[in-house]
Parts: sequence; structure tokens; C-alpha cells
Amino acid sequence: MKEYDKVELISDKQEFKDLGLEKGRTGTILGTKRNGYWYVVFEGEIFQRDDGVWSCSDIGAAVTDEDIKVIWESD
Repeated sequence: MKEYDKVELISDKQEFKDLGLEKGRTGTILGTKRNGYWYVVFEGEIFQRDDGVWSCSDIGAAVTDEDIKVIWESD
């Protein structure tokens, strides 16, 4: 695994559920592995808030190799 690889969450840990993540969610690794963890930004939706500002529901999480599988490798 490396930065910019696209990954799928394959773990059902409660810590991920508490963040709003479910098994099968996809995301992108950002940065290098640190202290045994990858920082992954899991894709959400882009939406416009009531005040007109555009936002997204992406969720960032620290995950281990056992929590994810690569579904697309970056160059």
C-alpha cells in the first residue's frame, strides 16, 4: 500500500461505526504510513448547506493494513 491508493474498508470495528463508516466504504490513502496507521479519507457526498456554502461528508480515519484492502493502485 502507498499514498493515493484507493482502498475499501473491510473491518466492522466499532471505532469506525462511531465515525459513521461502514464496511465497504471506499477512500484514498493520504500520506505515508505512520506508527502503524494509514490516514484514509473515505468518500462522502458533496452538498450545499442551507446557508449556500458547499460542503462534503468525507470522513478521515486512521486505519491499519488489516482494516483495508487495495482496490486500485496509484502510479
